[in-house]
Amino acid sequence: MKIMGLRRRSCAFDSAQAPQTSTTPPVAEPKPMYENFMNGYMYILQCADGSYYTGSTSDLDKRLLQHQMGEGAIHTKSRLPVKLVYYESFARIDEAFYREKQIQGWSRKKKESLISGDTAGIRKLAECKNETHFRNKK
Repeated sequence: MKIMGLRRRSCAFDSAQAPQTSTTPPVAEPKPMYENFMNGYMYILQCADGSYYTGSTSDLDKRLLQHQMGEGAIHTKSRLPVKLVYYESFARIDEAFYREKQIQGWSRKKKESLISGDTAGIRKLAECKNETHFRNKK
């Protein structure tokens, strides 16, 4: 199981740099943007029939339990048991959702390269195979 994540974005502000006089109220330090969002996870499950299911959630343990109990997606409900084979963690749930949608469009081979950690394989599978592509012209 590979664990990948994105760096959290934070707002750098030093309140000591703000002018402090008796007539000026103290400047409050702004909260980082990510505090308004939940942490998120993008995950890939392998179903009993060998198919893959890609999803995203803010609580990975709870969502896996839901899948195992048949309360998850229709795809996994009829293919129990499921096994977590890959996940990535994100600072925000919307980033996890975006990554889920990206990976859902991938081929099975490309997903298997991601699961195994084969970044060279992912790059090779992402190359354009169209014969009109400039790299494929003779």
